[in-house]
Amino acid sequence: MAASPSAQYQHFVPQFLLRNFAHPYTPEGYDPKKKKRASKRKYEKGMFPGDPVVRNIDFGADPPAICEKPVKRILGLMNMYDDDSKSDAKQQKHIELMFSKLEAQASQMFRKITKAFEKQEPGLWITRDERNLIRKFLFIQKYRGLTFHTRFNYDNPDTYEANDRELMLEYMAEKGFARPLDVWFDNIKAIIEVEMDLEAKWRLELPKRMFPTDAMWFFSHVDHSYMAICTPSCAEEEFILTDNSYNIFEGPSTFVQDADSGKLEGGLHANIHDFAPISPKLMIVLRSHVLPNPLEDANPRVREWRAHQRHLVLDEPYGEKITSVLEDLPVEKARNNYTRVVDGQIELLEGEDGRMRKDHRYFFRFFGLGTEHVNKINAILLDNIEPCTSVVFESTDALARTLEWYLTECRFGKRIITGEVRREAALRKLETVSRALGSEKETVMERIDPQGVVDVGKFLHENVEVHRFWNKTLFGDRKDFLGGMRQTDTPWAQLYFLVLDGTPETLIYDREQIRLMWQLRVKLDAWSQGVHEAIRVRNRELLTAAYLRLPPHRVWLYTEFVVYMQLEQHPHLEAIPVPPPGSCPQDMIARGIKEVEQLCRQAQVGILQQNLHGQAGFNSYFFKEGEVVELLTRVVVRDRFLGALKGKLERSLLKDLKKVLFENAYPTPPKDWRC
Repeated sequence: MAASPSAQYQHFVPQFLLRNFAHPYTPEGYDPKKKKRASKRKYEKGMFPGDPVVRNIDFGADPPAICEKPVKRILGLMNMYDDDSKSDAKQQKHIELMFSKLEAQASQMFRKITKAFEKQEPGLWITRDERNLIRKFLFIQKYRGLTFHTRFNYDNPDTYEANDRELMLEYMAEKGFARPLDVWFDNIKAIIEVEMDLEAKWRLELPKRMFPTDAMWFFSHVDHSYMAICTPSCAEEEFILTDNSYNIFEGPSTFVQDADSGKLEGGLHANIHDFAPISPKLMIVLRSHVLPNPLEDANPRVREWRAHQRHLVLDEPYGEKITSVLEDLPVEKARNNYTRVVDGQIELLEGEDGRMRKDHRYFFRFFGLGTEHVNKINAILLDNIEPCTSVVFESTDALARTLEWYLTECRFGKRIITGEVRREAALRKLETVSRALGSEKETVMERIDPQGVVDVGKFLHENVEVHRFWNKTLFGDRKDFLGGMRQTDTPWAQLYFLVLDGTPETLIYDREQIRLMWQLRVKLDAWSQGVHEAIRVRNRELLTAAYLRLPPHRVWLYTEFVVYMQLEQHPHLEAIPVPPPGSCPQDMIARGIKEVEQLCRQAQVGILQQNLHGQAGFNSYFFKEGEVVELLTRVVVRDRFLGALKGKLERSLLKDLKKVLFENAYPTPPKDWRC
């Protein structure tokens, strides 16, 4: 039996950050010069003169009260990270010890930031390693908090309730974990220990070392946003800090409601901004790469890429009118010491080849934010106040203005979905505090209905199947690439990246979108039960037509998933033989069409005679010599296809045939393709 660990208060927001919000405790009647009480009144429990304390809205009090709490006893839990599966009392503290080491490293970086700000410098330079340390620390802050403690804090796997339940249980069985809590501890350990090397080998190793789905989330957190350090322009304004500040994102999201229980479940969501309070005057904002960046967008190719990413992340799932409430945030990406700006465009300096180097450094400016943007960021934190125990702040006057604006003037927060009793209660608590601070304005709240009534159990199961498909595809033989490295010999990656023009960014986004596509397909049938079957068939056809307008790499992945689902349900289908990949068009699609057969032969002779397949740029890690010839043949035949069959069929039919052959049956790379 494991030894009982000694009681220890363990913070999910480190004390070095809490001290930035703190002031020395001065009891009523205490004379700091004489260092003694001027009265016989006892000090507050656990606080002594000079101790660092923070002002705080205590949500545990009824009614909620503004009070002071010691830094050492706020935003934490007793023995939160103790691993009682260990027999030795010291070993039970191994996660807390790892946090201590990481916090010691991170505190130096954050002290560097606050010192530069206190000296009124415009910003500061940091190294690549320092930047990576900050990004890792910010993810750990998200992952170690109450949200994930609640998700994993089970001794019995049967009580684990998150929507990845089936995958988690499979992972636990594979790795020999007894409790979900053990998985959480192991994931934390893996992230803290991973070395983010210049060659990015860590991207291949981390999914082998931890729960793969959460490893993908870490990659997304690191890759899909840039970091900006913000400060209020007005000296009287401040940022607040809540229990879940580091878990909150800004971006569109939707909800659905269970038909039986009335329970709300998350639907679509897109992280556009994430937040990390450093002090009342400093806030790190992680801003999605899909939002405009004027300097980078001066390059037409970058601008086109960003527009495509925005379409995938925002326009396509939510509609073209969807915007971020912080889209006009006046921030930019950090400048660096390996590029320069020439005629309004970014260029590499002489001697740089685009590879990551140890001596690369970044200059992070302090971006001043106006009242509106400060209010909006605070409002986003307050809009997620329901599970919190505290709101930490420095100035009571600044808090009063923040609460009044949020409750009475803010136009994007305070939405209450039908059935959210706890959320409304939390907002009423904020209203009570605002009234106590002198506000007399009327609180404005918006009540909305969930998007649809659904069979949540069924959808969670389908969601699991999508993730299982991805885990099998991406991690099945532990040789596959992850996070943008195209170093794999798996056929699906060859097709996705080199033929269907996928990118590391689209891969991570497609991974989520095929789940949503499948859910929508299932919902369509669920919502139309009882409707005439002809109408249901027509609805399915319309949905399929809409899906076929999506990027080819996503359509292919979705098709692969549908096939996977069918094989899971009907294993006997797997015995049906399929044509081998890499077959030449002249052997398959062109059989019986002499003009195309001749075109294929001519193309292959020309490719071989001119050694096009062996020229620089075609020495591919992915394809053998014959496969390169095959793909080049497809490119040539596709370009000459209409001319070769001119007059044989109607032009519109020829175009349809060309599309079927070279986009669906035999995907063909772009004309300027290089391996």
